[in-house]
Amino acid sequence: MAGSGISPSERSEPGTMQRRSLSRASILGVITIGISGVAASSWHSVEEIHYLKTFYPDDFTVQEVFYASGVELIKVILIALPLLLVIGVGLRLLRASGKDSE
Repeated sequence: MAGSGISPSERSEPGTMQRRSLSRASILGVITIGISGVAASSWHSVEEIHYLKTFYPDDFTVQEVFYASGVELIKVILIALPLLLVIGVGLRLLRASGKDSE
């Protein structure tokens, strides 16, 4: 079976294709959770600035809102960096698994 694209070790192991698709599905799940985490973190920061500006409009100048948004940006970066790392690793694994299946 020279042109089948399946290595002899994969042919000898029953259920290999099912495990590959399961691992692929779990990697996609992790990537989806990571993207959702980044989106939720960003949305929360936007809502926090909106809350402060809405309920305390006289207490915040434009400069104070700018500084508060900078603090929120730092918080989002600290939360998002590990999630982006997980997403990147997951995408790399998906790419590698796609090349293996060809």
